[in-house]
Amino acid sequence: MAAASASGSENMALEIIEDKLRDLTTSMVTGVDLQTLTATIQETMRTEVAGIRMEVAEQAGRITATEEAIAALTTHVASTDTAVTRQGEMLLSLHRHLEDVDNRGRRCNIRVHGVPETEGEENAEKVLTELF
Repeated sequence: MAAASASGSENMALEIIEDKLRDLTTSMVTGVDLQTLTATIQETMRTEVAGIRMEVAEQAGRITATEEAIAALTTHVASTDTAVTRQGEMLLSLHRHLEDVDNRGRRCNIRVHGVPETEGEENAEKVLTELF
């Protein structure tokens, strides 16, 4: 009887192992499952890469537009800087010319230092005539 009971528990253990093996076998991934998963992954990757390519192309367009705007602004700033420099030179020239014109109006006048003002106009003219 002990041999029958040991043999019965061995059969029971074998049946449990066989059931578990059947469950594992049925739950294993098959080649078709792998192909389906691979196709799904490839399609997802294609979609994502296409989206990224569109975004990169859009960014490249924005970068090109920004570079063109920067080039235009740089040209404008250079021309403005040249104009400001030229205007500064013109102002300096104008200032010198104005001083020259102002001094030309005074050339007929002679400044005399040291003649007292108390002499009066009549005497000042006489004193200056004698001086020269």
